[in-house]
Amino acid sequence: MSIQSALDLPIPRNLTALLQHLQRLVGREQHRYWCGGTVPVQKLGAFVTKMHDRYPIARTMRGRSYDRRRGRAPMHLVVYPLEFRWCADSGTRTRTQKGTPRVRTAASGEDQRVAWWILAGEGVGGLHDASVPDAHISRDAMSADGHITVLDYVLLYAHKRQPNSVLDSRTGQPRRIYKDCSTWTWKLRSEVLAELRNEIDECCARLEYGSESSSDRRGWGLRGMLESQRSRPLFSGVRTQVLDLHRHARDAWESRRPLWCALHPDLLHRYGEFAGALKPIKTIVSDDLPKMTRTQIYDQPPHRIRDLLV
Repeated sequence: MSIQSALDLPIPRNLTALLQHLQRLVGREQHRYWCGGTVPVQKLGAFVTKMHDRYPIARTMRGRSYDRRRGRAPMHLVVYPLEFRWCADSGTRTRTQKGTPRVRTAASGEDQRVAWWILAGEGVGGLHDASVPDAHISRDAMSADGHITVLDYVLLYAHKRQPNSVLDSRTGQPRRIYKDCSTWTWKLRSEVLAELRNEIDECCARLEYGSESSSDRRGWGLRGMLESQRSRPLFSGVRTQVLDLHRHARDAWESRRPLWCALHPDLLHRYGEFAGALKPIKTIVSDDLPKMTRTQIYDQPPHRIRDLLV
């Protein structure tokens, strides 16, 4: 991809693409050192120009390979509009249905902010180099206090059990074994996970069995809340946590289900033993939680930083 200016750097096409892009940069390309924040959209152009003067953020893939051979740090700038809007009087943040933060703002839409990250590998001139201007604020994504967070998600180097199929030497039949491995993955932040568990408990306490969304109605109650979790970007870490939330909901709801059935005798008569039942975990795994696949990072043609400038 030819870059004439740092303002021509492409922007990930959606949140899932952004998370995959950051995961690949930190993991496979080993850009562990980073700094980031948000900048008012009206100052974005000046900010990107300043970072371009300071770091080689507009290098091509060939240029970064050359830098590595010369011992210089390869660097990336990632910009994404996370739809932050700040209220001039209170700064209160609210969350939309699918978890994207959106802040109440004046009708003019002023003071919208854009999120940015600079990521660097090992080498001279990178964020790990004490001589660079931003070395004092750089973080190591591997350290406990340096994880990258985006909205509800945190990027971790996590352990997991990877299934593998091997041929059993005794029976000659394929057999599944699990191997412990470590990999970079996104997970829900612990604070978010606690909030979601509390929301499940509150739905159960209020006997809000609810319903999933349809073409003309938004989901609500316990079932609507669980459905919304299944629409998250299903990285392996997130997928495991979403399954755990469904198990938590199943255990919390079963003790309340008889009370709900007693309040809805017509539904109990119509659906019998299935009245007030949640989806089985096996059905959720097979039908509702597909394994994450690699997605296209940019639109074709891509949106670029200059498209955000006002």
